Amino acid sequence: MTGARSGAILRRSEDADSRETVAIVADRHLSVAALRALLLRDGHYVMVRQARGIAEVAGVLQSFHPTVVVVESSWDQWSIPIDPRSWAGRTLLLIDPEEDPGVFAQAVRSHANGFLSRSAAVEAFAEAVTTVREAGSYLDPILMPQIRGAMSRAGAEPIGQSSPLSPRERDILVRIANGRSTKEVAREYAIAPKTVANHILNMYPKLNLRDRGQLVVYAAQHGLTTF
Repeated sequence: MTGARSGAILRRSEDADSRETVAIVADRHLSVAALRALLLRDGHYVMVRQARGIAEVAGVLQSFHPTVVVVESSWDQWSIPIDPRSWAGRTLLLIDPEEDPGVFAQAVRSHANGFLSRSAAVEAFAEAVTTVREAGSYLDPILMPQIRGAMSRAGAEPIGQSSPLSPRERDILVRIANGRSTKEVAREYAIAPKTVANHILNMYPKLNLRDRGQLVVYAAQHGLTTF
């Protein structure tokens, strides 16, 4: 299996006139139905569109440009027909690292913004979607043992005096990694959100990372989260 075979588009019910939507894509229709039910159960979302087959899923993603794309990753590759980055969308991967020791490393390379264990509590799913949408990233605490294990195998060390980050960048990284949005960090430091965004952009080349999701994983690997 190399791509999404089923999908659904949902809209936040309190934003009836908004184009802000969430997509769920998976290789099985039952997976999409189960995840869709989790978002519909508390009344915050309404159903907009369903899709079957790779071509139809690609079409609805292209039409709606969802804010968040949830990918139930039971297949070998995290492949969806349209790259969310082409419209500044964000991806939340549902993974189960226990099935494969290398699964998390593969997920990190997929440019995802958030990672949620498939064994997480029901309430965690809606929370993860909201956090990815509002803060731009999410890391499930359940996944921390796998991250720390990968850190130990790689011989990673906590960030210290040799860190390429400035003290302000390090402080911002800590806050971003613990779920704060760019606007929340800006308010805390009494600076403009654009300034926070520039600090984040400066971290990528310094740490040889590509996106915010990888930044959060890096912070977890180096003991900069409070999970």
